[in-house]
Amino acid sequence: MASNNFELKQIGHMLHTIIELLKHLNSEKSISGIYTQKELLSLLSISPNTLKSWENKGLKRLEPPIEGTRTVYYRIDDVIDFLSSN
Repeated sequence: MASNNFELKQIGHMLHTIIELLKHLNSEKSISGIYTQKELLSLLSISPNTLKSWENKGLKRLEPPIEGTRTVYYRIDDVIDFLSSN
């Protein structure tokens, strides 16, 4: 029974996350649809560990082709696709 409650909470959190992402698709940021790691963490109210876990499960990240740059980016469409498939 506790396992079912945990799973329902996870589903509820993912639905909330997808709704928030869809809201932001209608904002000015949707022109590019690309967010930095920091922006995505803030937008989704998730921890860096959660994002890393998502990457380990298949979420694609974009890294600029410039040497020495540590900024990581994500396409909002990739995040929505990932969340809706898990």
